[in-house]
Amino acid sequence: MIPTIGFLDAFEDATIAKAKEGFLAALDKNGFSEKRGTLKLIYRNAQGDLPTLIQACDFMIAQQVALIATCPTLSTVTALQRTSKIPVCMMVSPDAEQMSVLDKQGKSPTNLFGVYEDQEYIGTSIRLITETLPQVKRLGLIYNQAEVQSVRIFERVKAECKLMNLSWEALPVNNSSETALVMQNLLSKGVDVFFAMPDNVVFSSFEVILKMCQQARVPVFTSEEGLVNRGAVGAFGADMYQWGYQAGEQAALFLKKNNPNLLKPEIVKNRKKVFNEQALKDLKNNHPIVKSTGSNWFEFFLSALVLGLAFSALALGIFISMRIFDIPDITTDGSYTLGGAVTAVALSQYLPIPLALLAALAAGALAGICTGVIHTKLKVNALLSGILVMTSLYSCNLVIMGKSNLPLMNVPNLFQIPLVHYIGLFWTELWVLAIFTGLVWLGMGYVLRTDFGLAMRATGNSPTMIAANGVNTDGMRITGLAISNALVALSG
Repeated sequence: MIPTIGFLDAFEDATIAKAKEGFLAALDKNGFSEKRGTLKLIYRNAQGDLPTLIQACDFMIAQQVALIATCPTLSTVTALQRTSKIPVCMMVSPDAEQMSVLDKQGKSPTNLFGVYEDQEYIGTSIRLITETLPQVKRLGLIYNQAEVQSVRIFERVKAECKLMNLSWEALPVNNSSETALVMQNLLSKGVDVFFAMPDNVVFSSFEVILKMCQQARVPVFTSEEGLVNRGAVGAFGADMYQWGYQAGEQAALFLKKNNPNLLKPEIVKNRKKVFNEQALKDLKNNHPIVKSTGSNWFEFFLSALVLGLAFSALALGIFISMRIFDIPDITTDGSYTLGGAVTAVALSQYLPIPLALLAALAAGALAGICTGVIHTKLKVNALLSGILVMTSLYSCNLVIMGKSNLPLMNVPNLFQIPLVHYIGLFWTELWVLAIFTGLVWLGMGYVLRTDFGLAMRATGNSPTMIAANGVNTDGMRITGLAISNALVALSG
């Protein structure tokens, strides 16, 4: 009988994907392969969404798979929480104690085997920093305070820093959407080097971290080979492919013997010191890399200005609904994310950027029209109309994207223009957004001074008077809400 196994990935990441490659290679070497018809594989990737991860795990349990291979920690913990009968083969995970899955007697789950890592590699990676850059005095890092493993590794980093007389600066981050702002704050504190911890948030937003550190001339070290391949200077840690391969050999042994009692979790065997040659060369050419605190504070305030410019269209949209029409339009809470969702889908399909922005405008306008129709034609209170549409947009946004998160790290964007090579990415973002914001404000300023704009303003100021002059006030309110939400979606 052909065995069926499940492979449960918590999120999509090039680093941990190597573990899956090694796992399947080990199975293939031992005679278990989908291509040869000797194995059936059910693969699921939750894309960083916990409900999706739980649903995928439950599906594998319902299919009565022979075992569930899990990568990384979040998948392992989820599988152990959902089943105590089906064997769980872990990889890219710590031991059972660090995952907090021990029973009341302090014993590891009986259905758990595979390959884990202890925290010793954290110490070797920190020591690698001081070996490479003896001048380093201050280390920076971010960690996920909601992730037990991340907090424990952070504690280990602090202990290693004390042993090596290093100071540290650490900031918490809850999800990848916060990474850019948290990193800007961290870099403003004058750190000499950044340590990328083995953390789900760090993995999923590493390109953002790397780009910001490169702009600040702060080298990035890590403990994972995969992150070195993605641009970090160096690491001393587990080889992801070999980690998965080692777990695959255990899984193959289980499939042959069909006796989980023969297998126990074992520590990863293959660790190595790796360097990114290009990053190391750039580091040597640009060292010492210590920037003045004043300069970083200047960049911190400028980054806030960049963010404010990105929100300017949102402010203008709310001005139209609140100031001109006196309507507290809650639709904007949903149309902002609607604009982001539509743009993300358009860019991920490699549509031209102008077309993506037009699609976002159209989607926001449609949301505003829905609110306007419910308010004017169905005679529903304006506030309640906005709440109804805003609530429905939560589901609409998920349907549009098809999943909870769309990575856009390698997708062309508005700021990838020749100017970036001369003045840098940060200043390019500032000038592009400033010009873009200026055009939007000039355009709306012109519209509000036309006959149409005067009619729209008069509708909000005195609907009885403007109706007596033959203007359709309901239509004007619908149009105004459409314009307002289109601008908010553009901001998103």
